Amino acid sequence: MLLFDRAGHRPRLTETGRVLVAQARLVLASAARFEGVAMGTRSGLEPELVIAIDPLVPTAPFIDSLSALSRTFPNLPVSFSTEGLGGSLRRLRSDPAAIGICLLLPSIPDDIAAYPLLRVGMQAVVAPGHPLALLGRPATQTDLEPYVQLVLSDPVNSGSDNFGIASGKLWRFVDLGRRLDFLLGGFGWCRMPDHLVSRLMAAGSLVALHIEHDPTPPEGLTIYAAHQRSRTLGPAGRWLLDDLRRRLS
Repeated sequence: MLLFDRAGHRPRLTETGRVLVAQARLVLASAARFEGVAMGTRSGLEPELVIAIDPLVPTAPFIDSLSALSRTFPNLPVSFSTEGLGGSLRRLRSDPAAIGICLLLPSIPDDIAAYPLLRVGMQAVVAPGHPLALLGRPATQTDLEPYVQLVLSDPVNSGSDNFGIASGKLWRFVDLGRRLDFLLGGFGWCRMPDHLVSRLMAAGSLVALHIEHDPTPPEGLTIYAAHQRSRTLGPAGRWLLDDLRRRLS
């Protein structure tokens, strides 16, 4: 196989040679990663750290911890996934995820060890042209019932507990982005995390919906770092848990 063209003053890679050199670099990089993972595992490091995060959790506060994790354990494979509502807890219990960053409603399950990290404020909002935005007073249960409530639901278990339901008409969504699209389109109302709607409210794209006797805790919902009680975290998992608690608690 001709790898070099030697017709000129200096040998040059042929087309085949350029392709094979690129493949060789990939193989060497893969071998280096393989060696790094093997060395880390031999020293007691977990072979992979799987993290699951709920959709209501703000991502920004976790960026610094994840960046520091990659610097501290550069050869550790990290798998990060955003789950539908209830997905993080489900992945913790089925073993793929070592750590879940999640809500635990209505209470912390007995088989889960959970550490509070921060609170996320929730605001009931509606598009400015929606009839509920024109009430001029706090909405009552009677006011809310005729209108669609846009509900974030568990994509696997649609019969799971629902919290804060006030309308007789429910449209169910798995992801926040699509629900936000329908909210902005004026199809209904819902409660959204402050960090996702504050700018939209400031711009006038959404308005606050004040609800009489609103059951939503005024201090917001608690976000936890959680793992199975029966599953011992590895060094990287413990490091990340400690770092998150230090930065956010």
